[in-house]
Amino acid sequence: MDNNIESPEVKRRSRGRPSPEQAIALRESFLAAALESFLEKGYAATSIEAIAREAGVAKITIYRQFDNKEALFREVVHRAVTGARETMQSTLVQHGQDQRQVLLDLIERMYLSATEPKTLALLRLVIAEAVRFPELAKSLYAENSYVLAPVVEYLAEAHRAGTLHVPQPELAAVQLSTLAFGGVRFFISKPLAGPEERRVWAEGIADMVLQGWAPRSPQRSD
Repeated sequence: MDNNIESPEVKRRSRGRPSPEQAIALRESFLAAALESFLEKGYAATSIEAIAREAGVAKITIYRQFDNKEALFREVVHRAVTGARETMQSTLVQHGQDQRQVLLDLIERMYLSATEPKTLALLRLVIAEAVRFPELAKSLYAENSYVLAPVVEYLAEAHRAGTLHVPQPELAAVQLSTLAFGGVRFFISKPLAGPEERRVWAEGIADMVLQGWAPRSPQRSD
């Protein structure tokens, strides 16, 4: 036997830990594979072992970062909604812009983020699995609070400034997002056809909430 020939195990050890760039690439690989597996097979039928095979990584690579499938799924959902939060934040930080225009842009962005095909598919999946896996529904609710945080801050500041009457900004943000998303409508039917329909949808919602959130006149005392 040639003692100069290294065994596969020795070769694996000699490579050492992956570089930061390689670690990021591995993470992106298995998270992308996890998203596709959850959407294609559903939560129950997806396994970490299958995700690892699809991504071409060792399952220990995934288990080092996530204790179980539920934790991995929460990260997949978090990644799906992070873009929505960032988009809302970029809309709301445009100081000095007309308030109606800010709300119009915000409502359209809320709608687009929720009806993006993969995000919408994930939302449908969570709803479908909510009875068997209630923790998934709880995690999605927590993500909703994370996404809406910039909107809550915006409405609270508008209330303090007296430009809107929104004494309960957390509740108002949830109500606005529900109107923007269309409730269950887009979970059971096709999204709006295009930009013109989206703008009409947003204008109707913006005009309605601006009337309801109009600043109150000071009460006069005799």
